[in-house]
Formats: sequence, structure tokens, C-alpha cells
Amino acid sequence: MEFLIAAILLATAILGVVLVRGRDRYSPDGKDSESLMPSVGRVRSGKRQSSDIDLDPQTCLIDAPKRKQYRLLNDAEQILFYRLCEAMPNMQIFAQVGVAQLAQLRGRQEARRLNQMAGRGVDFIVCGPDFGIVAAIELAWPTDSTGESSPEEEKRRALHSLGIPLIIYRPNHLPDADTISREIASAIVHRNRLEAERVSND
Repeated sequence: MEFLIAAILLATAILGVVLVRGRDRYSPDGKDSESLMPSVGRVRSGKRQSSDIDLDPQTCLIDAPKRKQYRLLNDAEQILFYRLCEAMPNMQIFAQVGVAQLAQLRGRQEARRLNQMAGRGVDFIVCGPDFGIVAAIELAWPTDSTGESSPEEEKRRALHSLGIPLIIYRPNHLPDADTISREIASAIVHRNRLEAERVSND
């Protein structure tokens, strides 16, 4: 009996010591509090800035290289545009005109007939002072496709059916203003002949 009482007293004493030490350990003033529960100040001082975080290069958002300014005409087309203006100061020059849009000017029947040309266009349309279409001008590199099935010939035939002659120049061999003047004069004669043919067929 005495042994049992002594065991109970010893267990009570051990439990009391454990409770007291645990209270001191988790108290803000306890000596061991930093080891288990770091203070807010310590957390803030040890926090790394977001800019210091090492990110995976594959997932980092990096500044994309600055894009070139979006332009309607590239360098060669700009040179040709200004030469067209120089060669024909009294003409109106329009850039990037769709063939389907030109067909619509002729009416619905022509637009339906050239529906397959939707999405294709010419680099320049030359108009007279009254905005009557004189000629179409294309700036294109030569391709491997030749003959009647080549894209150039398909476009030429489509424009020819609308009474619009097509002049094709190469970017590496741009004509001077005098050459353009002569070729446009020839195109005007050609267009008048095409219009005469259209009238006689109607």
C-alpha cells in the first residue's frame, strides 16, 4: 500500500515538472521558444523578396524582344510606291487591294465568278484623276511555278477579265520613274482596248 502511494506521488511530481517545462517552452518569454515557434519579426527578416527567388528558366516570364513596327508596305514596296507617285503625279495610287474587291466593282456576277480569288490581292492599283482603274501592279519574286497554272498567270487572267492590265515587277530589279511612266502609258492603251472588247461582247 505504501509502495502504491509512493508511486502515485512520484508520477504526480513528474507530471507537474513536465507541465511546468512545457508552459515555459511555449511561452513568448521562454528560453526555447525560438527553437519551436519562430517569432514574427524573425520570419519577416528572413523572408526573401520575390525578385530574389530563383525561378526555373523554362517557366520565367522574360521580356520578349521588341517587335518591329507593323507596316502596310515593306521596304521594296515603299520604294516602288514613291516611284509610282513620282512617275504619275496626277494619278491616284492605292496599296494592297483585293482582287475580289475589284470584281465587286463590276457587279455581283463578276464577284461570283471570281469568288475563288478571295484572299488574294495586288500590291498597287493605279487610278486616274476620276478614280477610274488604269492598271494593277504586283511586286513579286519569281517562282518555280510557270505556265497557265502559276499564281501570277491566274491573277493576270482574273484581272484581264475585269479589264485591268497587270504589271509585275521584281523586288531586286525595281524600275525607275521614267520606265514606270512608259509602262503605265502602255497599260492605259491596253486597258482601253480591253474595255472596248468588253463593250463589244456585251
